[in-house]
Formats: sequence, structure tokens, C-alpha cells
Amino acid sequence: MQTKYAGYMGKVMMVDLSTETVSEYPWSDEQRELYLGGKIMAARILCDHLTGKETAFSEENWIVISTGPLSGTGAPSSARFNISGLSPQTGILASSNCGGSFGLFLKRAGYDALILKGKCKSHRWLEIIDDQFIFHDADDLWGTTTGECQKLLTDKVSSKKFGKLCIGPAGENGVLYSGIFSDERAAGRTGLGAVLGWKNLKAITASGTHTVSVHNQEKSKAWVKKWF
Repeated sequence: MQTKYAGYMGKVMMVDLSTETVSEYPWSDEQRELYLGGKIMAARILCDHLTGKETAFSEENWIVISTGPLSGTGAPSSARFNISGLSPQTGILASSNCGGSFGLFLKRAGYDALILKGKCKSHRWLEIIDDQFIFHDADDLWGTTTGECQKLLTDKVSSKKFGKLCIGPAGENGVLYSGIFSDERAAGRTGLGAVLGWKNLKAITASGTHTVSVHNQEKSKAWVKKWF
């Protein structure tokens, strides 16, 4: 579903971990106006889905990884992304923000957000290259620290430039305060690393050939210069 707005890529993707299939999740320009930015987008998606009966460690606990319209534009402090879902610590809606490379490269792959539902049948990691979503065996990554995992991914990903996120042994073993890491940055709140561990998903990488459009480049450059 394309968009008339600069700053957005126009696609939100639903990734079914159980079947390893991908489909586009409908997200209209009217919704982009009402729910500006990645955090509130995720809140709206989860509000529409959750009934109050779901638990953090269940296939019905969707994890929403979302960006904002400034991500990838060069605006100061905009290389960030948000991760939302039900927290294993509290059982209620969780939201954790992260720096690192993944948000920028998710948009370069052509997407504003990912929704992860279901559960992988075995240890897996997901590689996104533009319109390709490739699931890989992650047995050799399972048990590695977040730093070790990201180094190993460098040799596995076909693109030279890519963004990544992953969990470590804490997430794999269901530690309720475990985080999700991108480079040296962490989505460290609310224990969503344990949810990815329960879902058997070790890591996601993203790369692509898309660029983030800006409505008025000259004004944008002036504002960036001012804030820097």
C-alpha cells in the first residue's frame, strides 16, 4: 500500500514465523496522519489485534518493529526504531526504543514496519533484501552473545551494508528482562528479547536499494544544519 507522504516507504509487512510466509499489512495514509511515527503506529496495530486474553509467550503476541518518518532522512538522532508487544515482565503492552543500524536499513529495504506473529518451528534467523524474505537455520548462532552473533552475521549476509538486530543467551533462555540489540545499542526495556527467544527467532537483518524521500530537500537541510 503506497503512500503520498515523504518520509514513509508505504509498506508494513506481516511476517508469519509459523509458516515462514509474508504479506502486506494494510496501513493507509489516513492512519499515517492519525498515528504519526512508529511507536503510536505499533500501539494502534496492537490495539486492533489484542483482546486481553493473549500472553507474552504465545503465538498471538505480535511483535511490531517500527520506524518513524524521520528515520533515514539524516535528521539528528533519527537512526532509531521501536519494538512493541506484550511484556513478559508485566503482561501488558511494552514499548522499547533502540538506536543502531536496523531502523535505517529496514527503510532502505522498503518498509516502515514489520509485524512478527506465530513461532518458528526451529531456531531461525531472517534475512530481508528488498522484496526477499529468507529464513535461515540458526542452530550455529544459538548460544552466541549479541556481539558474537552480529560478527557471524557479517559473513552470512550477502549485502556488504546491512542493519541487524539479535538476541543473546538471556533472550534464548527466557530471562524476563532480556533485551534486543542492534550493533552496540539495546532495546533494553520490558523483556522483549525473551519473546523473540520464545519465538525461536535469533536475529533479523535488512538491506536494500531504496531511499527515503524528503518533501523539501533545501528546507530539510537547513533544519538539519540548525539542529546540529
